Amino acid sequence: MGHIRNTALLAGIVGLALGGVASAQLTDEEFKCQTSTNKASSKFVGSKAKCGIKCIGNARKGLNPFSDCYAPYGGTALVCVADPLKGAEIKFENAIRKACDPTFKDGTDCPECYSAGDCTTEASDRVQNTEGQVDSFGPGVFCEQPGADDLETKCELNTAKVLSKLVGSVNKCFDKCNQNARKGLISQSTCVPPASDPVTTACIAKADGKSILGVNKKCGDVGAIPDCSATDDYPNGSAWTNLVEIAISGTIPTTYCPN
Repeated sequence: MGHIRNTALLAGIVGLALGGVASAQLTDEEFKCQTSTNKASSKFVGSKAKCGIKCIGNARKGLNPFSDCYAPYGGTALVCVADPLKGAEIKFENAIRKACDPTFKDGTDCPECYSAGDCTTEASDRVQNTEGQVDSFGPGVFCEQPGADDLETKCELNTAKVLSKLVGSVNKCFDKCNQNARKGLISQSTCVPPASDPVTTACIAKADGKSILGVNKKCGDVGAIPDCSATDDYPNGSAWTNLVEIAISGTIPTTYCPN
């Protein structure tokens, strides 16, 4: 069952990645839009992870049902994610529009490879796409809730924290790579996943190493492995890190797309 679940998760991640290519040179404003979008994406993943982590903690205390903690969410978790003023979704959408949408902020410019230059649509679509990826991880990360003991819960909560941090770290690696390509220091093609730029590959390898150690610290090495099926088959740090890398590999080309 565990292998089937993980295969389905992988398929969902790949299926949710959107494609986009064009041909002209990016303006400075368009490139700034792309870097800002990538940073906002990292922040959104972290924010959504915090919503889920807090919900699971409250559910363990009997303060809300566990079902509130998974898409489409409920109770305070739904407010955390979807509040029209302060929720994670609207903050992400507005961050993209603020950096990219000239109808939202003067002086910005939307790349043609972002919804054919319509960053109002792009912001909404990107929120949904990124959210779908994050949501696909929830049931797998918290696979034994309810029913997990304290050590298993610590493992699952820690995994959520580590993986959300990994997204931010790897996105920074690609940000730096594309900035260097923009300056003409390296070829932009070396920044396309899987990156071949040596500095970027080293940066990603360092982030992956921390992620693997971070997950295993509470799941297996000295912690407990959740019983997600008939046997203890909760993915280890390497497996979880690989799944996140696959997800990022699908989104980076659509974020740093040629114009």
